[in-house]
Amino acid sequence: MDIFKKTAKILIFFLIGIPVFVSAQLSPQEAISQMTKGINLGNTLEPPYEGEWGNPSTQEYFFDMYKNEGFNCIRIPVRWDKHMATTTPFGINETWFKRVEQILDWGLARGMYIVVNSHHDDWIKNNYTNPLMRERFDSLWSQIAIRFKDKSEKLIFEVLNEPHGLTKPQNDDMHQRIISIIRKTNPTRLIIFQGHNWGGSDELITAAIPNDKYLIGSFHSYDPWPFGLEGTGTFGTTDYNNLKAKFQKVKDWSVKNNIPVFLGEFGGTSKCEYNSRMKQYKAYIELSHTFGFTPCAWDDGGEFRIMNRAAKTWIDDLKDILVNSSVASPKISSLVVVQDTIVKLTWANMATNYDSIFIERRTLNSTFQRVAALKGNTTTFSEHKIPRNSEYIYRVIGHYISSPDLYSYPQKVMLPQYVNLVRKLYTGQPIGIPGKVEAENFDMGGEGFTYHDSDSKNISGAYRPNEAIDIYDTGSGIYLVADNYPGEWLEYTVNVTEKGLYNITAATAAFAGGGKFSIKIGAVESETISTPTTYSWYNTKTVGFSMNLEAGTQIMRLKIIDKPLFNIDYLEFKKGITVGIDQNIAGNRLNIFQNQQELIFDLGMNQPVETVKIYDILGSVIRTIQKPDPNFRISTLEFRPGIYVVQVNSGNQKINKKIIIY
Repeated sequence: MDIFKKTAKILIFFLIGIPVFVSAQLSPQEAISQMTKGINLGNTLEPPYEGEWGNPSTQEYFFDMYKNEGFNCIRIPVRWDKHMATTTPFGINETWFKRVEQILDWGLARGMYIVVNSHHDDWIKNNYTNPLMRERFDSLWSQIAIRFKDKSEKLIFEVLNEPHGLTKPQNDDMHQRIISIIRKTNPTRLIIFQGHNWGGSDELITAAIPNDKYLIGSFHSYDPWPFGLEGTGTFGTTDYNNLKAKFQKVKDWSVKNNIPVFLGEFGGTSKCEYNSRMKQYKAYIELSHTFGFTPCAWDDGGEFRIMNRAAKTWIDDLKDILVNSSVASPKISSLVVVQDTIVKLTWANMATNYDSIFIERRTLNSTFQRVAALKGNTTTFSEHKIPRNSEYIYRVIGHYISSPDLYSYPQKVMLPQYVNLVRKLYTGQPIGIPGKVEAENFDMGGEGFTYHDSDSKNISGAYRPNEAIDIYDTGSGIYLVADNYPGEWLEYTVNVTEKGLYNITAATAAFAGGGKFSIKIGAVESETISTPTTYSWYNTKTVGFSMNLEAGTQIMRLKIIDKPLFNIDYLEFKKGITVGIDQNIAGNRLNIFQNQQELIFDLGMNQPVETVKIYDILGSVIRTIQKPDPNFRISTLEFRPGIYVVQVNSGNQKINKKIIIY
């Protein structure tokens, strides 16, 4: 067991035998291993005066928001120039010092790691050769070190942000000198140093390493350029590989010199193409975790905004990548509109132990909502989306029952535009249900809007020659929709006159049976239907199924699912025969329908159902169903036409209902 925890007390016996208690010192490696989720409080304390760059003044609730979402490292950039004297002894304004200290304490009080620095103090970068400027910068850090020397060891000093303007020798000299000043009052305070110029990875690797045991190396990256900072181009596989190579070089330097690494700033402007930007942020988090760096995202309240500070909300797309993603998160590989409004999402599962997969979706102006819960090994998901003319954002979540979920990066898809298309009813009015829907009478409107066909012609030229659906004339006034390939579909506007169960027969023709289709009316979708063999393209046979439909005018979609090819003549809807119904008896529901050769039971009981028994007119039990599902079916082939009694046993209740089987 490791007893040298940072809060542990170590008993040291000196030669004189007197026990002394001291605190274990936090090492740079320990700190970086704990600083796993970082964010900048940018463009707030580094303007000349707080709040001048469009952000609100820092509020204590910011830190509650950080902590509640899981951030454990907050970098606080500070400009000191306007708040300290320009002549010796260069005193820092006490009001400003108290304000900075207050903000640091808000974070430290919540157990967070806090990084404070000198940021945008260009006077030292542009005038380093001036002895007076060096003396002023020395005084700045002497005052900071003295003021904060008794703060938690989770307060980390960063000497100078992006020393652009300093030569490499000047930057090396400046860091060694300031670290020596800090050490007079903070002998073990963790200190972050950075290479010259804009503080990139190559500059860190070539920087002179100060002679000190409590150092953390830092670099910034907005790669690829100009994508990250200007928003042009995209982020793809080559960019990921280049970024990985950059991280590997820094890791090699880190291992060689035994210095851990702080990625102090990274990100992509909101001007970036959305999907590429999400991939870029995920790449930085994934590579930081892989190589053991602390990632600290740049949040400036503007083009790099992550937290909406005044509104007390988050940009969830970015925030969840930063705090809820890892190398084990699902990785989206494709999100496309495969036809009309059908969206298909595919992904790779980067772990094998998800308890389940959640699919979440949002519009541009809403928050994420769960739309599916799938088995943990699922890798595809499809859904129909309405309304059209919309953009949707999807993400995949690897869900665990007893540990935090893992989020993919989100991706956006735009549905086709139909602003100039109008749906018209071929028959001039909605097709009535009950009734017959002739397959060739699909709605007018156009490809991808009211129908989808694999080619652009009506090959036979019959009935509706100017539309792409293939329609055959049998010569006897009967038309068949033909050459139906998987993925094709037709839409019809129908009017269901009465809510309830409907028996449906579909007339189809096929030399080889087994082709599959389904229909969807409003929100109700049928089972997958298999077509029979007719050994002909014109002679049809019927196949039956049933659906519980809602009343009203709705869109019916006939969807072709699988081969062998088949032709379709019509779909006929007949109202199901209700053989027994009792609504809301003591809070229970018992509906029984007869559909061709089966009874359909719809049970809504306020206690679990133990048995359903069916008695003949003489009182003999003909059939017993143990622990049935709320909705189930049984064949009527074993029953003679006549009167029967159904008894439902639920807890201490027995509900009897007389039915007639035809």
